[in-house]
Amino acid sequence: MANTEKHSSSYQVSSYRWVVLVLFMLVGLMTQIIWITFAPITTEAATQYGVSTNAIIMLAMVFMIAYIPVNFSACWCIDKYGLKWGTGIGVILTGLFGLLRAFSPNYTLILICQTGCAIGQPFVLNSFTKLATNWFPEKEKTLATGLGTMSVLLGAIVGMVVTPFLFDTYNIHTALLIYGIVSLIFMALYVIFVKDKPAEAPNAYWLKSKTLMVEGLKDIFKNRDFIFLFILLFFGIGAFNAISSEIDLVFDTTRVIDIPPSLEVQASGIIGGLLVFGGILGAVILSALSDKYHKRRIFLNIAVGSGVPLTLLLAYLPYFIPLCIISFLYGFLLVSALPIGLTYAAEITYPVPEATSNGVLMLVGQIGGIRIQYGSDRCPFRYRYYLELVYARY
Repeated sequence: MANTEKHSSSYQVSSYRWVVLVLFMLVGLMTQIIWITFAPITTEAATQYGVSTNAIIMLAMVFMIAYIPVNFSACWCIDKYGLKWGTGIGVILTGLFGLLRAFSPNYTLILICQTGCAIGQPFVLNSFTKLATNWFPEKEKTLATGLGTMSVLLGAIVGMVVTPFLFDTYNIHTALLIYGIVSLIFMALYVIFVKDKPAEAPNAYWLKSKTLMVEGLKDIFKNRDFIFLFILLFFGIGAFNAISSEIDLVFDTTRVIDIPPSLEVQASGIIGGLLVFGGILGAVILSALSDKYHKRRIFLNIAVGSGVPLTLLLAYLPYFIPLCIISFLYGFLLVSALPIGLTYAAEITYPVPEATSNGVLMLVGQIGGIRIQYGSDRCPFRYRYYLELVYARY
């Protein structure tokens, strides 16, 4: 159907955009399920494979480590080969190595397969802003990016909830086989049905030429607003990655004095799950509001302003119900800043390719996750120091 934008420009908006978005959401969801598979069963997986818990944590950490060298190659491929096949490299790697995990009898082969999936992850996660620009009108771009981000968060929470159930009901190999078959199906659907872009432009950015990636990298770091985003997402994505990678170990629930006896084992999972669930709702609701009112910076300022008090409350509150509420608000206000930040970055750094600005911010989030996770042992909730640092610098 036709859609008239401001300045009386007419753009054609294809209804097929929703099909493409759903398929991208499915592969985004699957990359995160594969990433987080072993985190909620760290102790059991260590026993199963005869390794330490640190070795099992590495199965998630490898995704953050691999992002660093692979990121810019992924950005270049998406810009060079287009949305479908640039991203398709990561989709195919995820599908194939996701299935091969089920046939890996020892830890070394599991780690190799996880690494293969980890190499594919940047090709998928760096594509959401380009997807929004290629297919969606201006008033829906942040919403599209938000829904893509929601699939990433949803994948993490599905992995946290479903993996223990599959492990208890069957065994770890059956769980990996189920995930592998699903990842292969999603790969096939993507290859068959995803199109690179519609025949007609849905927005003004679709028609404009872009700078080369190398030139773009020089330009974006001259932009003060981009530096603000760079620092914010170092913590925002970094904290989410750090929490999710070792959910069993991050929350020190021994300080909480009123956990119901029936929830003692699940308490940290509930707190982490509420954080992710809050991020999912925030990614949808705040992204829609950002598009409706054409505002980006105010929502990012809210994330920064709420970050320190919420983090300190999350670190020190000794009561379970208030801790659950704070965890939800933390996800809703802070984690959900990601889709708004990615859209804002694409707008303020234009004509830098979307995959480049997207990739740089996702990359700093991976570095943040590694730095936060292993940067300090001064307290169980160690990454609060980095939020305080970010807040002070801003």
